[in-house]
Amino acid sequence: MKIIDFDAYFSDVLNDWIEKNQHRFRKPDDMENEVPDVYLRWLNTPADWLDGAAPGSYFDQFDNSAELCELLKQYIAEGVSVPDPLLDRLADLADAEALLSVAKDKSAPDEARMDCIELLRQIDSTLPMVDFIRWQVERDDDADILDNALESLRQMGPAVCKPAKIAFNAADAEGKEALLDVLADYPGDEDVFQFALEQFKTQKDKRGLFAGYLAKLDDDRALEHLLDVAESDDVSYMDFIEIRSAIERLGSEAPVKDWSNDPTFKAFKRMQPVAHQHHHH
Repeated sequence: MKIIDFDAYFSDVLNDWIEKNQHRFRKPDDMENEVPDVYLRWLNTPADWLDGAAPGSYFDQFDNSAELCELLKQYIAEGVSVPDPLLDRLADLADAEALLSVAKDKSAPDEARMDCIELLRQIDSTLPMVDFIRWQVERDDDADILDNALESLRQMGPAVCKPAKIAFNAADAEGKEALLDVLADYPGDEDVFQFALEQFKTQKDKRGLFAGYLAKLDDDRALEHLLDVAESDDVSYMDFIEIRSAIERLGSEAPVKDWSNDPTFKAFKRMQPVAHQHHHH
């Protein structure tokens, strides 16, 4: 299998199309809206540079996911952008083991590992569950990779809860914080609740984050601590919004505060579209 720069071929087609068609469009946006159609047509049109195959179905002739994964790594190693149809084919073949072996391969380019994590998620595979949980505890991968794996764990549903709790108890604070992102969806565990509460009280720069977790953990013992911070003078507007929402979710009411002198609040107000401008009929 050879490296073919699909994107370069499409760029040529797109540039030709723009030259021939720009006179039809009043605004660049209108033109941009038609680009997906141009791309779809291109995907389905037989191409001489693929010996008559259409770009969209070129990879259908290959059935071996491990070989296609090697090809994926080669594309990335050579700095050529990975063709969408290659990723689509890997998703169609849905060979979770081949994809997981790349995701786990620390010698593979990060981009290839990321692609394979995303493909595993696309095919709803739970095969990586144990590895992805272990990564959160070991934390010797790139943050992007860990976050991507975490996103997958969140989507795997309740089966993830038990192994994630076992790992949570073995993890250090950073690992616990990562796994809390998954475990917050499954309230009722005392260790998880106490950790979230403790972090809310001690990590000032992450109050909003932990307030969100406390809201999900749905334990009203958190209320007094949330209210304490909501009432204090040193809570930021952004954190206050999260804390207020947690207090309301736990069934209580947050204090009303005057934010009119707060710079963040003012910036937010400026971003809000002004309602009374629309009354001109």
